[in-house]
Amino acid sequence: MKKTVPILLLVILFAAAAWYSFVKEPEPISELTPPQLPADTPVDVQQAEPQLEDVVAQVEPEIIPDPLPLLNESDPEITRALAEITGADPLAEYLVKSEAISRMVATVDALTSRQVPAQINPIKPAGGKFVTEKDGESIIMSADNFARYDGYVTLLQNVDSDALAALYQHYYPLIQQAWEQNGGEGSLNERLLEVIDHLLQTPDVPGPVYLTKPEAVYMFEDPELEAMTAGQKILVRMGSANAAVVKEKLLGLSTELNQ
Repeated sequence: MKKTVPILLLVILFAAAAWYSFVKEPEPISELTPPQLPADTPVDVQQAEPQLEDVVAQVEPEIIPDPLPLLNESDPEITRALAEITGADPLAEYLVKSEAISRMVATVDALTSRQVPAQINPIKPAGGKFVTEKDGESIIMSADNFARYDGYVTLLQNVDSDALAALYQHYYPLIQQAWEQNGGEGSLNERLLEVIDHLLQTPDVPGPVYLTKPEAVYMFEDPELEAMTAGQKILVRMGSANAAVVKEKLLGLSTELNQ
């Protein structure tokens, strides 16, 4: 089995959270009726007229966002922004820092296909070797293998999703540009929701998961499992417990997006 890492799902979670903040209707503002003074109430003109310095103090300066870099020059800025949210050490451990936005967009789109090509993957593969065990004459996926993905799932649980959503919003023009350059049509946000719904259809596979190795890589012995897409296989390979954590977050986002 090829190394494909579940942290790719983080990209979907961050982007979907940001999309929710895009499309969510703002809370209605209640209009308050100004108090009515009795007709014979004297008005102090000096107090009623606002002083110039008071008006100036109440006017907030317009905040002009920094201009975005060109897509092909965005890696240093994206890396710094992500490091402020995830920490420099996890970023160095997990992220491939070249063409990060374009890799992310291509990978998300590939999660519903048969495989995620290694050359587009924005995330470094899980450490260690794929672990198997013998069950008589059969090969099964070892539960020890699941621990290789614990760090990714822990990062998913602990990361500040609001901050990542804000980052996604800020760089969305570049992300959409990369999506269109990758051949995508319409909005990347719409594609994200499709991918989330697809991943939520992944069956729970508590084990044992039987494997076969007809050639150089392991394959699922069950034809239905082997026929799954790359994203669904990620969830199976990380183990039932880790998959449940990821799917719970995906389900929460899908529920909000579909309201």
